[in-house]
Amino acid sequence: MEPSKRRRPMTPIVPPRPISDIFTDAENAQMMDILRTQGPWKLIQAIHFSSAEEMLAVSTPKGERNQNITLADLLTPAFRGTFGNNGLPYIDEAHDIFYSRRLLDLVRQMHGARYGAPYLFQFNINAPCHGFDPGHIDGRSWRGLDPTNMPAWLGAVMAKSCLFDSWEVKAGQVIAWYYDCDIDGGFTYWPDGPDRTPQRLTAPIWNSGLVTDNQHMFHRGEASGPREKRDMAVGMTLQSMIEADGEDGWRIIDGNRIVARYEASDMRMLFHYSAHVFTDMADLKRFYDHTDDLTTDQAFDIMIADLKAKGIPVTVPTDPMSDPDFIATLAAAYATSPTSYHPDAPLESRHKMAA
Repeated sequence: MEPSKRRRPMTPIVPPRPISDIFTDAENAQMMDILRTQGPWKLIQAIHFSSAEEMLAVSTPKGERNQNITLADLLTPAFRGTFGNNGLPYIDEAHDIFYSRRLLDLVRQMHGARYGAPYLFQFNINAPCHGFDPGHIDGRSWRGLDPTNMPAWLGAVMAKSCLFDSWEVKAGQVIAWYYDCDIDGGFTYWPDGPDRTPQRLTAPIWNSGLVTDNQHMFHRGEASGPREKRDMAVGMTLQSMIEADGEDGWRIIDGNRIVARYEASDMRMLFHYSAHVFTDMADLKRFYDHTDDLTTDQAFDIMIADLKAKGIPVTVPTDPMSDPDFIATLAAAYATSPTSYHPDAPLESRHKMAA
């Protein structure tokens, strides 16, 4: 189904499909070994954002903005590493998993596409944390622009604007969660749109998840880990990283300092595979031959023209890619976020906790 014919904005091409036993025992052992032996791994915020405005453009409740906060005020103990990106494996030991025909076929079948190629394969390591994420969509791909060559905030704003569907590249994800605990730790998703009732995957969950279209569907990882350990570890900064500790534990480090230690049962992890798929050869060649690419200059021009047509004041800065006021203006103009949450997985507020 073409994006323009999708039933409602911010809904997946087809409903997500639960799936279990996603990876073999050997694949799980290989990936877990990479996590434990090839770290330390950086914070997600440190990888993808350079200011609070950029992060808030991706994930913040509609209408809730605070100009006095910094990126450090938004830290959560969520860390990320990459097995491969842009179709290329980064870690030799994950090469065969990244090029798995089985994973690729799951995404191709979701779209009814003839051709496909692995695009991104990454993992998250979450220490105990609160449920601050109001829901977000994953980085979307357009011909010429995708998360490999544009900042996360711009991709999020472009997706929420619904102005770029004609350049969109079909994609899908296979996501596996690992959380062997029944203390919260689920996954909320909004397959019918952010203004409709959400659905959930509940914990414990291990090597199970979804075949999904998270680039069009709002979703969130819920609070997880022992509740008494969820507050931010004292001394944690944007430079903090996570690494293996002993036989099966984990520790957050900051330079030479050990900031916090956790047991294996405290942790929630996920493996996130994504592929680009193409309906036919013409669709494929348009992407790989770059005959109809979108540029960042075009994207800014289209959104600025749209804001002016709507009567929204906008000042074009000399550096639109990093100007905080310009980013905040675009984010506010196209703000979209879920309107309701499951009672067993409420949205938590940093402001209320601080008070």
